[in-house]
Amino acid sequence: MRKNLRIGVFGCWRGSAYIRSLYAGKVEGFRITALCDKKPERLERAASLCPTGRYAPKQFTDAEEFFASGLFDAVILTNYFNEHAKYAIRALNMGIHVFSETMAASTLADAVALCRAAEKSKAVYMMAENYPYSRSNFELRRLYREGTLGKLIFAEGEYVHPMGPSDSYKYNNPKDNGYYHWRRFNPVTYYCSHALAPLIFITGELPKRVVAMAAQDAPEHIRDYHKFRTDAAGVMLITTDHGAVMRVNGSTSCAPHGNWYRISCVKGGAETVRGDQSKVRLCYNSWTLPEGVEDTETIYTPDWPSDGDRADAAGHGGGDYWVARYFVEACRGLRDPFPDVYTACAMSAVAILGWRSVLNGNRAYDIPDFRNEEERRKYEQDRQYPYPSENCPNNIPYSTGYVAPGNDYPEEK
Repeated sequence: MRKNLRIGVFGCWRGSAYIRSLYAGKVEGFRITALCDKKPERLERAASLCPTGRYAPKQFTDAEEFFASGLFDAVILTNYFNEHAKYAIRALNMGIHVFSETMAASTLADAVALCRAAEKSKAVYMMAENYPYSRSNFELRRLYREGTLGKLIFAEGEYVHPMGPSDSYKYNNPKDNGYYHWRRFNPVTYYCSHALAPLIFITGELPKRVVAMAAQDAPEHIRDYHKFRTDAAGVMLITTDHGAVMRVNGSTSCAPHGNWYRISCVKGGAETVRGDQSKVRLCYNSWTLPEGVEDTETIYTPDWPSDGDRADAAGHGGGDYWVARYFVEACRGLRDPFPDVYTACAMSAVAILGWRSVLNGNRAYDIPDFRNEEERRKYEQDRQYPYPSENCPNNIPYSTGYVAPGNDYPEEK
């Protein structure tokens, strides 16, 4: 193994955040050797975060040249949301380690193919899901795993991210990002990982069944913000492999902004504090207080597991530092990746089948076990896909109130 893991970055807008976290966090054992983005200004910004001179990364605007360059052993996939799987599969087939942004796959067929590619490859696959690695979620994991709270009964995770007109227009305006940019067509359940992954990280439980509902946005927002996705909220109820229930509210775009996580167990429970993600609220039933504990409720700011200064300097409340560092360590055989390919694909299935639940009268759908070839084989041809392109229309509705392209904003075509 080389002294330093050579990393290529594919998509330099979000990729720049990971470059910053790796270098500013002084993560050991890596070097950024290649950058690829179709926009030169993004390449320049990413390059400015890297060493110069002989260690400066080579820049590419062409994906084929980037992947054929032989300049990297691992790739950070921060390209478009709906295009991660095909490049992850390509990299794994080349023996290149993969660090893939959310979500892992946009169709169930892609999820099956991704698992098969990971199993055949000697390379590591890890999903770049940073929200589990906040100060408070590390603490919720510690509290649950030490056992004083008892068996999990119910858990909740929320990722609520409304946007004002200027930010929404920036993403949805076809003049900036193109008519078919994924954000314009993303079903409201599809970006569930920021809400769900922390619950899996904390408890170790995996989703087995999902039912979902969606709530529509205000009509004036849909028009004024140039949206095609008309839903503002998507809520899913998930049963887990150990019989617990999780309520997941992912990628909701109505106020108030914030993330929140809660675990409710037989003897007690714990949650992040709304409005202050650095704090944790720990509660026990009065009749199940552990020995030596006097208060039924405590609110406190936990310590980081280590390297607090490095984490605090990174984005997403420290999550960018930890997830990037753990990827490098996983590639070097120092830890198991989380989320691994099976967990990542299970979350993709929750997103995809959650939307089918919305469209089919809130019907419940089973989540396949992606470790089981017999189960996943059922979905190897399941290519229902909500993202259109110039030559490929979508084959499922985007929203319960969707109006077809060309009828809603004809002046944009």
